[in-house]
Amino acid sequence: MDHPVMPDHAADPRTEQSQSFAVLGDVGAPIFAAWIARHARRLGLRGAILSHDAGRVELVVTGLPDLLDAMALGCSLGPQEVWVERIDRADVVLQSLNEFASIAD
Repeated sequence: MDHPVMPDHAADPRTEQSQSFAVLGDVGAPIFAAWIARHARRLGLRGAILSHDAGRVELVVTGLPDLLDAMALGCSLGPQEVWVERIDRADVVLQSLNEFASIAD
């Protein structure tokens, strides 16, 4: 029986990846950065919030691909104090990250 072969460009679902997230919309609520950090820690992700202003939150996140997807979904729903219009994600190469932290506070 033949086993499916993953194409070279497909991510291995068992290997951690790092991605940058740019969360865009009406995201300036002061509680949003802390909410993101709590959500990421609950998912077991590592990373950091790099910047946070009224229209954009930038973060880097490391974890399993399914958990990165869960993070994006959680951020898109967010707390009721924010309105997320879209999330731009891109793969990044990072040396190491600690437990999720916010440097935007």
